[in-house]
Amino acid sequence: MKKYLIIILTLILNTMSLAFHISPDGFGKRVDEGAMQEYTFKNNTGKTIRYRFKIHPGKDGKSMHEWIEFEPKHMTIKNAESKKLKLFVKSPKGTPVEDYNFYLGVESITLPNALQGTKEGTAAAGSTVGISINIEMIGWVGDLPAQLKLEKYDFYEKNGTLHMNGFVNNKTPQRFVRYMIDIIGNNGNREIFYGGVVSAKDTRDIDIPLPKFKKKSDI
Repeated sequence: MKKYLIIILTLILNTMSLAFHISPDGFGKRVDEGAMQEYTFKNNTGKTIRYRFKIHPGKDGKSMHEWIEFEPKHMTIKNAESKKLKLFVKSPKGTPVEDYNFYLGVESITLPNALQGTKEGTAAAGSTVGISINIEMIGWVGDLPAQLKLEKYDFYEKNGTLHMNGFVNNKTPQRFVRYMIDIIGNNGNREIFYGGVVSAKDTRDIDIPLPKFKKKSDI
């Protein structure tokens, strides 16, 4: 009998690029009991980077931006250093059970080496505009443990590469789930698929190429 292992997990993703590195890149916590999250910003650009943070309202009328406290408001990171942003959320008593969201706004400028000592939170001549992004963050109110299931999945071969198709079913009431699929073959090969967010009581079709597995016998 062929042996393989498929693991489906909820997770917070990490994002890394040469210019911008925040870990983790999501929130994903229950907020009616109070929730703290630290975000690590790393700088591997060779220059000093200055960040400014803002909290923006969420979407679909389910925003939790007014419940948030965070520090610092500004952050300067020299090359090869890292610093932390701390964020705390607690929903008001009586908030309805469901999921909520907000956006973490991140703006940056890159400072020339000669300007590393300029005042925190200010730009200066010679600065270079960096990123300006809003990262969606989602949390929930109530006792809503994730109920996630991978269903009707199968494997097929296409152009010499194995694929897996099926769908992810989020049976959790009133709560999103962010997930990944981890496939481990009996020969030790491994493929990880980062699937994103599935809304409450919703499904997500998947069709995943598995280049490390050339045929069904590999698993």
